[in-house]
Amino acid sequence: MITYVVCDIEADGPIPGPHSMLSLGAVAVNKEGKQLGEFEINFLPLKNAKPHPITMKWFVSHASEALKYAKQNQIPAKEAMNKFGDWLLTLPKPRVMAAHPAPLDFMWVNWYIQTFLADRLEEPPFTRPFFDSKGQSAFDIKTFAKAVLNKEYTEIDRDNYPKELHDNTKHSHKAIEDAREYALLLIKLLNKN
Repeated sequence: MITYVVCDIEADGPIPGPHSMLSLGAVAVNKEGKQLGEFEINFLPLKNAKPHPITMKWFVSHASEALKYAKQNQIPAKEAMNKFGDWLLTLPKPRVMAAHPAPLDFMWVNWYIQTFLADRLEEPPFTRPFFDSKGQSAFDIKTFAKAVLNKEYTEIDRDNYPKELHDNTKHSHKAIEDAREYALLLIKLLNKN
């Protein structure tokens, strides 16, 4: 049975490298709804990276508590990613990263894996042994919801799911809380009908 590792990140800008990941939350679940573990970590900023002013303005005005939370107990990125990698390896195989939307979160997680865990990868640039797909990919919960709900991709947004599937009022922008929220949505979508 697939272990879905539902990841959510918070970052101080739009792209990794020039900007830094602030926090990473991950919740491992299977289709049956069993939670297999959680992981949460906050990152120190990357050397020579700078927060993007528009992103930081948004955090201050829309998610100041989440920003404050992400600045607690920060550790260097290499140490943080090694802890994440060690945790991933404790989970049952096959492991698949999932996110909502996957392109954004995967971009950050993959960049940090390639940058800080390259010496632990079996076949760079693939993400094994941490994730089990041959390529560089992640399960996009938003695209899956589009198919399950028979909607257009542009009609799917975390604000407009049917309430029995997802209640966006609890979306806090704290990475671990949002990962829990999306893990629950994924389980409901996998078992719909």
